[in-house]
Amino acid sequence: MCLNFICTDQLPVKSTSKTVLVENVAFFAYMETDTLALSGHHILIFDTVITNVLSAYHPHLGAFIAPRSGLYVFTWTIRLYQHYYHSTQLIVGTRIVHSIYLNPYNQVDCSVTGTAVVHVSVGDEVFIRTASSENNGIIISNFFGRSSFAGWSLT
Repeated sequence: MCLNFICTDQLPVKSTSKTVLVENVAFFAYMETDTLALSGHHILIFDTVITNVLSAYHPHLGAFIAPRSGLYVFTWTIRLYQHYYHSTQLIVGTRIVHSIYLNPYNQVDCSVTGTAVVHVSVGDEVFIRTASSENNGIIISNFFGRSSFAGWSLT
């Protein structure tokens, strides 16, 4: 909650008898280097963690594990160039919630971003993977532009 530009990582939640503080959940991570992802259903590992409130993002798995049920926002960016192309999916538990596709053709350097607002249950794993097809080559991530994954709770 932010008051006069002073922010805390807790939100007040009112109940009929008392006020309870609920901690925000948030993470942001990016790929440190380029990733070769030729196969379908390849889980993408965003290994450099910048923000990890409540330590719910696990960089060795490439997955966020929900510490509580609620409404969350997830966003991811994939950077490609040359003749490489990829379709990636946001997975919550076992279901595909959203997908994005990019084929830059003719050596154009570009990126694509997907965003979803979704209810997540406690213990659900949330991750980004390549789709079953439409994958070829390297996903780019360097100081010119990062492939990244982020999420935060709304409730």
